[in-house]
Amino acid sequence: MTLFSALQTGVSGLGTNGLSMQVLGDNIANLNTVGFKGSRADFQDVLLQSIGTKGQIGAGSATARISQNFGQGSLETSTMRSDLAIDGKGFFVVKNNEGNSFYSRAGQFRLNNEGSLVSLDGLKLQGYETVGNGVLGNAVGDINISTEPVPGLATSEVVFTANLDASAATAATITSPPLDFTTITNEATFTSSTVVYDSLGVSHDVTTAFYKTGTNSWIQRSYIDAGEAGGTAGVPQEIFDATLNFTTAGALDTATSVTTATPVTFTGASAQTINFDLGIAANESGVLTQFDTPTSNVYDVDPNGNSSGDFVDFDISADGTINGIYSNGATLVLGKVVLATFRAQGNLNREGHNLYSATADSGEAVIGDADTGGRGSVHSFTLEGSNIDLEREFVSLIKSQKGYQASARLVSSVDDLLQELMQIV
Repeated sequence: MTLFSALQTGVSGLGTNGLSMQVLGDNIANLNTVGFKGSRADFQDVLLQSIGTKGQIGAGSATARISQNFGQGSLETSTMRSDLAIDGKGFFVVKNNEGNSFYSRAGQFRLNNEGSLVSLDGLKLQGYETVGNGVLGNAVGDINISTEPVPGLATSEVVFTANLDASAATAATITSPPLDFTTITNEATFTSSTVVYDSLGVSHDVTTAFYKTGTNSWIQRSYIDAGEAGGTAGVPQEIFDATLNFTTAGALDTATSVTTATPVTFTGASAQTINFDLGIAANESGVLTQFDTPTSNVYDVDPNGNSSGDFVDFDISADGTINGIYSNGATLVLGKVVLATFRAQGNLNREGHNLYSATADSGEAVIGDADTGGRGSVHSFTLEGSNIDLEREFVSLIKSQKGYQASARLVSSVDDLLQELMQIV
């Protein structure tokens, strides 16, 4: 090896070790950068024969590539519900004003004055948009959190979960309509009440009476105040009745039980039919049983529909679904955050500002729901910290520093020899 080759070898060591320190310094500087993924300088040796010299003489080192480490960062709790973190694989998809897509693990999103969720640099978070009334579409676009009030929704079904006391006495009298609410209370074996809503979102009380008519046999009647539907105030108006038969095991006999819902038109509202889901039909989820208990009990009654309500807040579930929360207790789907994965994410192009862009080597983004297709889950009130291990970075930094110093000493030694040689010549 000539002195000039030795000099070149030392210079290559200065370059590679200097680059390593630059990469490590970048990692350390971004220790507290949300969603930051560390890099590593990968080097390879160089032989003189690769530049036309015979033999197996080394010629120093060269940079092969700068590798990205996409390992999971720690999840840290925050106080903002729009702070999002990905636990697992995937990237948030964001777009700039020109419509260019970028990918990020940094979930510091905030609502702008247009209702869009945007990153620190104003790029808009992408997800599935709704096509109306909380129904998600298939198109991916800017997520917009609508703060408009939710309109009233008419009740069409009331799901019942209840048990009727098998040892209750048979009802002595069941007066036929017209009758009054006092008579219903006095004659019924068991009564319960709930609230339903008309198409304007106005709430109406419903009284449901159960009458035991014989062994394992009951009837159910549900009433509203006729005054709320254009009739005489204080007079019960029947909107649902059922003949209920139970098996000797206490289960509802769905083959012989029969229900009838009567349409009702509340004042100023559209006509509606309210079905009481008791678990008779195959597609019903209600549960009605008859066992010996101290009293009959309704364990859960769940009417659909709602009154109108003002927007209060929103939350984001683990699958990325964004639900609006309203003053009437209703929730409405407003959108859904999507995640992107890549066949070769290590070949993504680093753009700065916590952003990456797709390249030919990374492949195109595969966009889909969180918690599906190998994608991670989305956590609200959470941020992903950098994946930098400070102790490991310092160890690597010391090694690179020693390598740089040694290469500098080699260059200095060769320079001294060259000067001595020039003096001799």
